[in-house]
Amino acid sequence: MNDGDVIIIPTDTVYGLATRLYDKKGLQKIYAIKARDLFKQIPILISDIEQLKEIAGYDGFTKKVMKIFWPGPLTIVLDTTEAFKRITGEDTIAVRMPKHPKTLDIINKQGVLRVTSLNMSGEPPLEDPAIIKAMFESKVKAIYWQGNYAKSNLASTVARISKDKVEILRDGAITKEDILSLRTNSVMY
Repeated sequence: MNDGDVIIIPTDTVYGLATRLYDKKGLQKIYAIKARDLFKQIPILISDIEQLKEIAGYDGFTKKVMKIFWPGPLTIVLDTTEAFKRITGEDTIAVRMPKHPKTLDIINKQGVLRVTSLNMSGEPPLEDPAIIKAMFESKVKAIYWQGNYAKSNLASTVARISKDKVEILRDGAITKEDILSLRTNSVMY
């Protein structure tokens, strides 16, 4: 990917519009393509927890949750590092590690990606390849299709997690009880 490139990628939930983490031109294109409010942040996708080192901080319990539920349909809202905040102005960032092998391969090659669901803002995510191609092929650098990988029909759960609190911001495949059950599990990471 070059500066300004936006691609369509599959995930284990829905298709996403993606650009490299610090690509301002690509990010502006995503907002324009989706007609998205500029004040709504674009989450990030990672392929390895170590990629968060310069981006966000987390406690031991949150890391345990990551190791159990990632890759998978759990988005975690984290406080950003001072370095990341200086570059982006963001105090928090929503992070997920998708389970789709093609997407993990793209992230391994391109680095952390900014990704949001493939749809017009306020509309449901698009799944039909013919519609996706007709609406977006001329606006993106490449489209990577779902292929034979089975995906979930449930959206990812969005949660804010710390050793003291689990707050579910959007219900999805993973429940609050699933996360809280790790507190009683004696396995440490």
